[in-house]
Amino acid sequence: MEGKIAGLSPELLEKCVRCGSCRQVCPVFSVTHEEPSVARGKIFLADMVNRGKVEIDKEIAGFFNLCTTCLRCEEICPVMVDYEKIIISARALAKEKVGLSPEKKAAIKLFSNRGLLEKVAKLTSPITKLLTKPSKSPGNRLLPVKLPKLGKVLLPQMSPRPFNAEDRLFPAKGKEKGKVLFFTGCMFNNFYTQTAENTVKVLNALGYTVFVPKEQYCCGAPAFFAGDLETFAKMKEKNLQGFADAKVDFCITACATCGHVLKKEYPELPFPVKELIEVLFENLEEVGKWKLPKEVKATWHHPCHIVRGQKIPRSYPIDVLKVVQNLKFLPMEEADNCCGMGGSFKLSHPEISREIQLKKARNASKTGAEVVLTECPGCVMNIAEGLERVESKAKSLHIADLLAQALK
Repeated sequence: MEGKIAGLSPELLEKCVRCGSCRQVCPVFSVTHEEPSVARGKIFLADMVNRGKVEIDKEIAGFFNLCTTCLRCEEICPVMVDYEKIIISARALAKEKVGLSPEKKAAIKLFSNRGLLEKVAKLTSPITKLLTKPSKSPGNRLLPVKLPKLGKVLLPQMSPRPFNAEDRLFPAKGKEKGKVLFFTGCMFNNFYTQTAENTVKVLNALGYTVFVPKEQYCCGAPAFFAGDLETFAKMKEKNLQGFADAKVDFCITACATCGHVLKKEYPELPFPVKELIEVLFENLEEVGKWKLPKEVKATWHHPCHIVRGQKIPRSYPIDVLKVVQNLKFLPMEEADNCCGMGGSFKLSHPEISREIQLKKARNASKTGAEVVLTECPGCVMNIAEGLERVESKAKSLHIADLLAQALK
């Protein structure tokens, strides 16, 4: 019988002891309360497929896609099952057997084709401004009407010109500590270009010369997490070719998912990869000299692909925020819970995503913070929408956007 999942041994799948610990932490299961929503259920299905007892059809493929890949299950698992490997491999077979959903196809086509993405951005940028209204969170726009079952809908403002339209070099301020390659990623290149500018300002202030190469492409995350490993391999090869001659000390990202994918799936890179929050933590003494123009009450959301994907300690951002002058840090309940974005999960399962999102937004609002900080453009966007939906006065910001205010 056809359908065995490439790369998944019976030993890997049988490692799951069906204890149900994942049920306690899965954000999707907390909404659906259905076994196929949780890691245990998906691993059982993958095992059945692998043994040839069932074939993948659209229903089973749908269960494999009912996941934000937040990795909470992998983190809590007492026997350390490699859930990410299982779910990506299962999705790859599902893609082969039944294809991708329309929204995943569209996302992959858009983000894997840089020319197309730039054309869409150039065309829609003025239209978006005309047909939407500003959000409290900078760089985002709101549809003028609420949608049934969803409520307010937020869109990121597209930029008519990509951040890496040409090679760019930004010299360090003062004595140079090193030269870094800034992997901007799709969201900063085409949507949050001001955040990209602010990330460069922060790195320059810390003493790093920043190189932004024109020849960089999507990291491949939309394709990878959808199980389209062929497209992912093509995107990876393009980036490796573009970075082959780069003379830098390390590559830096300010996007949790880009950082996770680069660190885990790009072992061939000729230099190490660091997340912005790691560099900030390494320079706490310098960051401690920065002072915001006025007192700001801020809380922090831990992106899934930073604390679990990259396994960066949760203490890093907290330690950074606590040394910034005029910043009052207010801890958030369940700060490391998924915000509900999950890449294309938000498009495929908008109502489930909304329930997860609203819980995050309410927890953020309860802190009394004026600003919800994080280090992931997807989280920034989704939390901004959630804050609008719960009528919160707080706004969502990337940490680079706030720190840049301390450098003026």
